[in-house]
Amino acid sequence: MRVLMFITKSEQGGAQTHVAQLTRWLVEHGNEVAVMSPSGGWLAQEVERLGGRFVPNEDLGNTASPLRLWKSCRTFLRAVASFEPDIVACHSTMAGLIGRLSLRGRIPTIFTAHGWGFTQGAPLPRRLLLPVLERLAGRFCRRIICVSRNDLELARSHHIAPDDKLVQIYNGIEATDSRSLGSARMAGSARDDTREVRMAHTIRIFFVGRLALPKNPFLLVEAFARLDRELQEQARVTIIGDGPDRERLEELIKKLGLQARVELTGSIPREQVLARLGEEADLFVLLSRWEGFPYSILEAMAASVPVIASRVGGIHEMLEHGGGIIIHGDDLASLTSALTTLLHDPQTREHLGAAAKRAVEQHFSVEQMCERTGTLYEEVVKSSFPCGLPPA
Repeated sequence: MRVLMFITKSEQGGAQTHVAQLTRWLVEHGNEVAVMSPSGGWLAQEVERLGGRFVPNEDLGNTASPLRLWKSCRTFLRAVASFEPDIVACHSTMAGLIGRLSLRGRIPTIFTAHGWGFTQGAPLPRRLLLPVLERLAGRFCRRIICVSRNDLELARSHHIAPDDKLVQIYNGIEATDSRSLGSARMAGSARDDTREVRMAHTIRIFFVGRLALPKNPFLLVEAFARLDRELQEQARVTIIGDGPDRERLEELIKKLGLQARVELTGSIPREQVLARLGEEADLFVLLSRWEGFPYSILEAMAASVPVIASRVGGIHEMLEHGGGIIIHGDDLASLTSALTTLLHDPQTREHLGAAAKRAVEQHFSVEQMCERTGTLYEEVVKSSFPCGLPPA
């Protein structure tokens, strides 16, 4: 099977992690894979490392420029003609729209929605325009994969496509990543001894995400500033990520006098993020105005780190098996209370962390995600040819 995957961005992120995971699985199972996105990002190098072919599309991105959209469409169609895929898998909103509307069903196409752009909390113009565009594009694909039940229900409620086109497959994470990268934290009694020593001194709170909407690290900093002085002195916040909100976040940290307690690392490679979660983190916090099914939470859960997160998108589905605390909206008081509870109680942190790890192993493994997705690709390809098999 020849698979062309088309995705809007190549920088580190959840959708890009998903595409890299599928690339590895498909290549290991004897398929040919090409991935198209802008060059220069993490995904471009990862695809080549995993045995796939990377095809650049420099005009692709979250842009409304008619000229760039046309150029991006032309580059995409040239890649389709050159690679001759059996199936095209589009990922994320812009690539999903361009890919489906360009091909218009001439080649079997699947779209994976990594969180709908019209989800609850998104800006009003998106919530008005995108359902119309998605309904149009939905005519030109065989299946639409929703990465959470929440996204599946959104697609149904907005009549994006008939039910027989909609499939729900959770994102997955490698349960062994954090063990291998964070051996000091995850290796039996050595991990316990390390954490007991650290808990007597500094409790590490991590936030991972791009410093831009929909993420809201400001709420974490404000809640941390409201903690009792004793708790503040026992804890330290590490915020991993970069983006246009960084300067404003630095100003808030300075205004609240938290420079010694809050660390901004900027962007760091995913492997280093996983290592730091495995070795250092006692608590993971992700606050957001809207979401799909964020990988950063899965990565923390796989490292046995308890989670505090916003009730948006599919996040509550991640934590319904245990593993953390849900915050409704921008509720500063509730977040401060949750932080206070978990900072005071190491046993509760350990209990939630263990539940988080079990949930990943039982419900959100990368093996489950790749097997279900790969099988769906094969079924779509086989059903597209009269003899039931793609051409040799």
